[in-house]
Amino acid sequence: MNKVRNLEALLERAVGTFLLKCHPLDNIRTAALSSTIHDDVYNYALPSDFGFLVDLIPQDDRDSWDRAFRNDAVQFDLEKAIKNRTVSIEASEGTKVIRINWRSRTPKTLNTMNSLTLNGTWAASGSATGVVRDTIFKKSGGASIQFDLVATGDGIQNTTMTAVDLTDEDEVSNVYYWIYFPSVPTSTTIIWGNDLTANYWTGVAQTAQADASAFRVGWNLIRTPWSTATETGTVAPATVDSVRVTVANAAAINNIRVDNITVSIGRNFDIKYHSKYLITNAAGTSWLSRTTSDDDLLVLDNDSLPMFLHECLIEIAQQLEGADSTFDINYALGRLKELYPAYKGINPSMVQKVRRNYGPSVARGRW
Repeated sequence: MNKVRNLEALLERAVGTFLLKCHPLDNIRTAALSSTIHDDVYNYALPSDFGFLVDLIPQDDRDSWDRAFRNDAVQFDLEKAIKNRTVSIEASEGTKVIRINWRSRTPKTLNTMNSLTLNGTWAASGSATGVVRDTIFKKSGGASIQFDLVATGDGIQNTTMTAVDLTDEDEVSNVYYWIYFPSVPTSTTIIWGNDLTANYWTGVAQTAQADASAFRVGWNLIRTPWSTATETGTVAPATVDSVRVTVANAAAINNIRVDNITVSIGRNFDIKYHSKYLITNAAGTSWLSRTTSDDDLLVLDNDSLPMFLHECLIEIAQQLEGADSTFDINYALGRLKELYPAYKGINPSMVQKVRRNYGPSVARGRW
């Protein structure tokens, strides 16, 4: 073993190879999603050790039809407006996300932001300038509202909207809005209530998108939990008619756009998945990509352990480069050809595979 370099990294490589070939029962985990699931909100953060999807489980009264099927990225996006209970595992700049289309409760719209004056009047807040209707850069409907950030805390506001009854949503919902950043700012904040001077809620300043990914140049979906907002005065949730969106940044930003402010009550879900790790600390409270202590534990049981050990043997033999290396590798490969099929025959994979449509293309207008 004195010829083996960096044993911890070797074991980590063996874990990756093993999990690509086999999905053992031993590393299946169930965790609550970090955010409730909402209609028309599709991107959600995954657990940090997520490897392969097994199931998406409503926490409340699951019915026999409460099952989501996995689509590929293109099919999910094309059909999200016409299909329900679908998911897609995707990645952006090295971070995996789960896209979920599971309709439970239609959100309430505070303002579609399609016009400067059709539902109240949009005006500058602070020293913002250039408040106009933008029909080119928009996320939904016919337009968005654009403004220029001159100083930190500038934004847009509307205090004469048609009142919306948010009694059911009071302190249990999330406020969502789309915002377009030409350059990435520090944070954005939304305020809503009966007015913007005496009776209003101030949301916590958001520094990331709704799915916990970093702000980016372009459209960003922002989620503000009502439960974490601060109330000034006494807000009557049955008559919310005022809203303000602001942006904080050290430098001016021109041509920020805001679109479609909604309020939504979500549904709590658990996610069942295979971890991408096989090692935990001694207490079992932390899953690890590689061992850091002699007390760390391998989660594999007796029936799956031999496969992992033979994958380790291949990695070790490649480093030893001795007279017996070829024999050891061939021996391990021969045993794995027997072990993997035997294990999978008894424990078939429960991983959700991508379902694809092979019929005529709806997108091209043909059935």
